[in-house]
Amino acid sequence: MENYKESFEKYESALLECTNLSQNFAGIPSPTSSHFYASLLFTKLCNCANSIGHLAPNPDQIGKNAHWDYSSVSSLTRDLIECYITFYYLCIDKCSIEEWNARWQLMNLHDHMSRVKMFNTLGIDYEGKEEAKNVKIEVIDNLKSNKWFRELSDKEKTHFLKGKNAFFKSQDEILTASGSNVSDFRFKYIFSSNHTHTFPMGFYRMADGNRGRGVESIIEIQYTALCLEWVSEYLLKAKTEFAGKFETLKLCNLQCNK
Repeated sequence: MENYKESFEKYESALLECTNLSQNFAGIPSPTSSHFYASLLFTKLCNCANSIGHLAPNPDQIGKNAHWDYSSVSSLTRDLIECYITFYYLCIDKCSIEEWNARWQLMNLHDHMSRVKMFNTLGIDYEGKEEAKNVKIEVIDNLKSNKWFRELSDKEKTHFLKGKNAFFKSQDEILTASGSNVSDFRFKYIFSSNHTHTFPMGFYRMADGNRGRGVESIIEIQYTALCLEWVSEYLLKAKTEFAGKFETLKLCNLQCNK
């Protein structure tokens, strides 16, 4: 299974490069919130990729009764890809300071409304708490007073102030800005989503090709390799963008410490 070996080695190399980069830039103060969140999201990206490596058997385990579960690998692959999209949108995509602040405030509103929705399922009136009320009022006020946000249409402002969206842009818009192929991404996303949510496509053919049983099969090996290829792709994209964002800061930090 040379293809699997190549995909696994590519994944290991990409993860090692990203991990080394993260460690090399450790301890550098973040001059902006964008840099701070870039550090957090890049770490999350590496952590997710590392977990995928624990699920994907090493090539030398082929034929040795290893546990195979491409479906779970696929679910984590979707998590990693979504992490990359957030990383690019919040930390790499070029925009004005006013727009960036609006993006961040919208995420704060989405975070608040997500907590409200979650606790409501338990019968807890989270939004009724004084602290929660103050958070919502503050975030909405910050959005309404934001120059970039005020230039949106009334319909758009009403829509986003509901807090149901974490992004002002669609996935396709973010991907286009990042230079990604939208059609190629959509295939990856649909494939992994069907396993993440256990939609019919994720289990209808379990009887075919001996897949989804934890045992080795051609399908398990091929699909795991496919996911590893995707993981490598987004790791390397993030690595280049993260390095570009922090490289100047590292040089400045070294010069200041001389």
